[in-house]
Amino acid sequence: MTSWVRGKCIGKGAFGVVNAAASKADGHVFAVKSVDRGAGLPHQLEALENEIRILKRVASPHVVAYLGDDVTCEQGGTASFRNLHLEYMPGGTVADLDPADLDEGLVRRYAWCLVSALRDVHAQGFVHCDVKGRNVLLSGNRAAAKLADFGAAVEVGASSELLPRGSPMWMAPEVVRRERQGPESDVWSLGCTVIEIVNGKPAWEDHGVDTLSRIGYSNDLPEFPSKLSELGKDFLEKCLRREWSERWSSDQLLQHPFLLPYTVVEWSPRCVLDWVDSEFAESEYSEYSEYSDREQERGSLEFNREENSVKNRISKLATVSRVNWETEGWVAVREVELKEESCSSITRSETEYGVNWEFRNVGSCWECWHCGGVSGEIEKLSEECKRGGDWICDGYGLEKVGWVGGGGILSIYSCKTLMRCYLLLLMYLNILCFWIIYGVYLFFTTWDWSEIGGGGWWDNKLGGL
Repeated sequence: MTSWVRGKCIGKGAFGVVNAAASKADGHVFAVKSVDRGAGLPHQLEALENEIRILKRVASPHVVAYLGDDVTCEQGGTASFRNLHLEYMPGGTVADLDPADLDEGLVRRYAWCLVSALRDVHAQGFVHCDVKGRNVLLSGNRAAAKLADFGAAVEVGASSELLPRGSPMWMAPEVVRRERQGPESDVWSLGCTVIEIVNGKPAWEDHGVDTLSRIGYSNDLPEFPSKLSELGKDFLEKCLRREWSERWSSDQLLQHPFLLPYTVVEWSPRCVLDWVDSEFAESEYSEYSEYSDREQERGSLEFNREENSVKNRISKLATVSRVNWETEGWVAVREVELKEESCSSITRSETEYGVNWEFRNVGSCWECWHCGGVSGEIEKLSEECKRGGDWICDGYGLEKVGWVGGGGILSIYSCKTLMRCYLLLLMYLNILCFWIIYGVYLFFTTWDWSEIGGGGWWDNKLGGL
């Protein structure tokens, strides 16, 4: 005896029939996808089992939710059905939309939903393999779109011997050539689906084998819709690159400007201009069972442009008061404590001296502590630490502060003081050398060398003797 009642047929596909259904317990409405185990083809039952297996493992607010599965005997016990219970999406598919009723804002919304779904599916190790308008379902008010029909899906890295999966008009060139079918192939199908949403028809005209040959072996691309903005065309260009390795991933596409109004909640804000209302993010990830028509009407994708505009957000930052850059309220990001062995007695508190233990200051202390030539002086001064006084770090070096002879004379020994003495000594030596050289120069330039050259000078000296 089943716990639910099958309703009217709401869709048919290559892999089964979809009916509306209602729970006998609480009247909850859901969709049920069924395959007749006796009359159905083997590949249909295999596809349904594959979809059940994958949907059990895929968790995403942008994928039609798995609600359960069972086997029922119906039609007086003469028919047995394998059933998959799914979230009910009463809005139909994006393929059923009239392009005249769509503006670019709605296209961007559906594209964001679809890219987000692919991001989640690919991150969990699967490739959908059949992204197209018929497999993108809409909520009752058509505010949200979700990816459905995982009958053709495979795990990433599945055997390359698998035959191409999906619908030919949405297949990527490498799939047509039977080279590979990975996440990049879904991105190509995504681009074709966006064109389908805008034009109301597939991106390629169906001419059978000729179309497949054009997709797989020519350099042609689908024609981009003329009514799409330049941003939209650039988005399509990122999806529809014939070389699969050059296509953008779903993560990259979520950061494309074409989708930015709907993607700023997908990562932590990098600046104040990335901020959006928290209610937007909370409603985006609420449980399926808790969605009400009112919540969907507000929309998990509602974007309050006026409230979150750049101009409005910047205006909120304006203030007539001056910014207070004092230390109160700051959080220490990185701290380094000075080891006890660096000084045997520390009697004054850090707060008394205003010691700053930031990494920059402590680093300068240790550089001074280990510097060549000064380390010996520090070892001598360490003996002074036993006789009283304190070592402090002021951000430039270690200092020994104490009182000499009780006479009220403050003596300071520090790494920085020693270094200054060395520099002063070098400066004085340079000055002394300069004056010596200058004196020698004056001596040789002012002396009368003619007297020495003529011998008169020696004669005068000898004559005087």
